[in-house]
Amino acid sequence: MLEQAVCRERLLPAGSSRSVQKNIPIPEPQSDVSRMVALICHDLRLPLTAILANAEFLTKSEISETERSELYQEIRWSIDRMNELVTSLLECSKGCDTFRPSARSILETVERAIRMISVRKEFRHIMIKHHHEGLAVGWFDSNRLERVVANLVLNACEAVSPDSGRIVITTTGNQACLQIGVWDNGPGVPPAIQDSVFQPFVSYGKAEGSGLGLAIAKKIVEDHGGEIYLDAGSETGTLFKITIPFCHSGGSNPAQVCRSDLLQAHVKKRGE
Repeated sequence: MLEQAVCRERLLPAGSSRSVQKNIPIPEPQSDVSRMVALICHDLRLPLTAILANAEFLTKSEISETERSELYQEIRWSIDRMNELVTSLLECSKGCDTFRPSARSILETVERAIRMISVRKEFRHIMIKHHHEGLAVGWFDSNRLERVVANLVLNACEAVSPDSGRIVITTTGNQACLQIGVWDNGPGVPPAIQDSVFQPFVSYGKAEGSGLGLAIAKKIVEDHGGEIYLDAGSETGTLFKITIPFCHSGGSNPAQVCRSDLLQAHVKKRGE
């Protein structure tokens, strides 16, 4: 059994406050290209914000050469993410947006997502932990799954208390599937929108939310042949759970090979 814990403390501005709300849904874009433009524009803001934050750190004279090199690398990674998103948009416009699974480490994927969000100065007092058990390397599209985790963590950071916010990411891998949980100690999702929380333009817990983060997460998870849902049984805070195929069979589409195992597990779970 492999266990890894990543713990970071982030400081939010004093006096910040959050209110739970439901934004009035607006019509979803009619064309696939229009919808993809909205989704990718939403996700482009994450690496853009990371680039700005890291560039500001680079201006500080007291940082070491090692720290300067790390910040520069973070900027390069963020630029790579932006390039991938723009490429995805171009492919979508041609009707050939490509799903690219490969053997990757979920530890590295989650760590990149945490870095992208936690670098923002308004999140520096929020504690973010990652715990992993089981297999760490599996078959998935790392760049897209990073977007899923980053969007869930961003939502959590924007919903928790500025003074006592806590976020816990759990990942568990085995030969059949990967399970991911993202929990926060915020006020939770209002019952009135729990059934529609994955629909585009439905927002909660933030005054200027676009309501696209969870819609993006749902599409990417389903592209993996998995499922994502809000665990309404969580006693405190908000808990989102994800299950996707994780094994590598050596075939042309390992995720498809694993999907039957995942579906059987879902049927068993629902029958209990």
